[in-house]
Amino acid sequence: MRVSKPISLYLPELFVSDLDKYLKEHPPNFKFNRVYFYYVIHHLTVSQIIYKDNEYFPLNKTFLKSVTISNINRYIKILKNGEFIISDSSYEIEVKSLWYKLNPKFTTGVSKIEIEPNSKLARRIIKKVNQTKAHYNRLEPHLSLMKDELMKMELDYQKAYKWIEDTTDYSKKLSYATSINHIEDKRFRYFKRNKTNYRLDTNLTNLKSDIRQFIKGDYVSIDLKNAQPFLLGILIDNITNTRGTLCCYLQSSKIIKTFGIKKIRKILLIHQNQEKSKMVNLSFYKKSVLMGSFYEDLVNHFKDELTRKQVKDMILKVLFSRNEYHSDYKKIIPYEKEKEVFANVYPFVSEVVKILKIKGHKALPIYLQQIESYLFIDCIAKELVNNGIIPFTIHDSVIVKSEHQERTIEIMKKVFNKQVGLIPSFHIENLKNTINLNVNIPTNKTIPRICPVTREDISMQKDGSYLLSNTGFKHLEKSHPIKFKILEKKLLTGHENKFETDLYSKLAKQIRNRHYNNPPNPQQLKLL
Repeated sequence: MRVSKPISLYLPELFVSDLDKYLKEHPPNFKFNRVYFYYVIHHLTVSQIIYKDNEYFPLNKTFLKSVTISNINRYIKILKNGEFIISDSSYEIEVKSLWYKLNPKFTTGVSKIEIEPNSKLARRIIKKVNQTKAHYNRLEPHLSLMKDELMKMELDYQKAYKWIEDTTDYSKKLSYATSINHIEDKRFRYFKRNKTNYRLDTNLTNLKSDIRQFIKGDYVSIDLKNAQPFLLGILIDNITNTRGTLCCYLQSSKIIKTFGIKKIRKILLIHQNQEKSKMVNLSFYKKSVLMGSFYEDLVNHFKDELTRKQVKDMILKVLFSRNEYHSDYKKIIPYEKEKEVFANVYPFVSEVVKILKIKGHKALPIYLQQIESYLFIDCIAKELVNNGIIPFTIHDSVIVKSEHQERTIEIMKKVFNKQVGLIPSFHIENLKNTINLNVNIPTNKTIPRICPVTREDISMQKDGSYLLSNTGFKHLEKSHPIKFKILEKKLLTGHENKFETDLYSKLAKQIRNRHYNNPPNPQQLKLL
């Protein structure tokens, strides 16, 4: 006969003891169940795992009522009156509810409380958890295999809990312990796509990065360097140049549908009128994000006055915050100083970000996350699974067994080249010994870069080149003279241009014209 396990809650030791004292000194005027107080604090801890960068966290009262009791508000009120939890005092009708945090004076120690498996609360919790897994039978084949792999994954729990004991960050101990417990107790493992940004959310995505070292097995993490700035760069490039990439989120129709034709026209007008100095900054931005040195370049620009973490925080504030809002009849620009600093370095990029966030600042970050999700979940993960490599994914990174590292990098480069026409830089970290590597050079097996106009291989050209150039034409003439002649005949159909004196320059000029001025159907010049 199968025996159900109790449900474990990790709570502050001092909170548990002081709550007992408070309830004796201030007995509630209703019959109460002490475990409901515990579960409210546990729910706050789970919110802290999800909103880990926040100081205050939401309490989903509708959810709490569904698993505890209909009068849970009375329990929350007692916790507030006893100063066990503190609110942010920020409340807007039908906009934002009060958010809370555990009073810091109660964060000392960690106490493990067990809820009996046959109790009403335990049954309701498990029922809610099982409801979130109802979609598993509708997962795409590659996602179903990834879900199965996640369910088989194990941690060295003894070492993981020991790591928590040794950490000095007392405010995070509860969330760390709860995260590990939700992996150890497989009933609480989850695997779901976010309905807004389409990211894949699992126990690993919100797990403290330092705890990943305790995953059993030899794994490496491969992530896209300066991911959000890079994705912003290719979005701007597709708005201003109409690359005609395969990625559905970079096609003009999708971009216009999301942001509106007026915003796109405004960006194009500004782009056309940019002064030369600003265009140089845009080119530098593209190069910086492509090479994966974006944050480091900004640190150098400010002559080490800002740390890498400060620079990264600044970029997130620029990208994710609203342009402005009004309070007491005054216009307020959130993070105004940070935005001014960024605009001084990259004026055109800053202006594009501002335009795309007009009348809705969430649209841009969500769209960048959707591009990321499409590339990593729908393309890279799928291709890896098709090649017998089942990864764990964490937004802009994949975790694979060390033996699959080289093949994984090849596949990632191939996907990026195919979908966006560029091969970015990657950062590799061995989860066990934290050896860090930066990858922005070809692997042993070269992955071809393809010119979007001719569909010809341009791997022999310099890194970062995108269109077939003089070097590529010279190589093509030697390796495939017939192809070269066909291209020459197709391209040189107009008047001579006095600025391009040699044949290769003339051909390269025609490629640029066809791409930027009148993008052709990819089949138009295809030779094979």
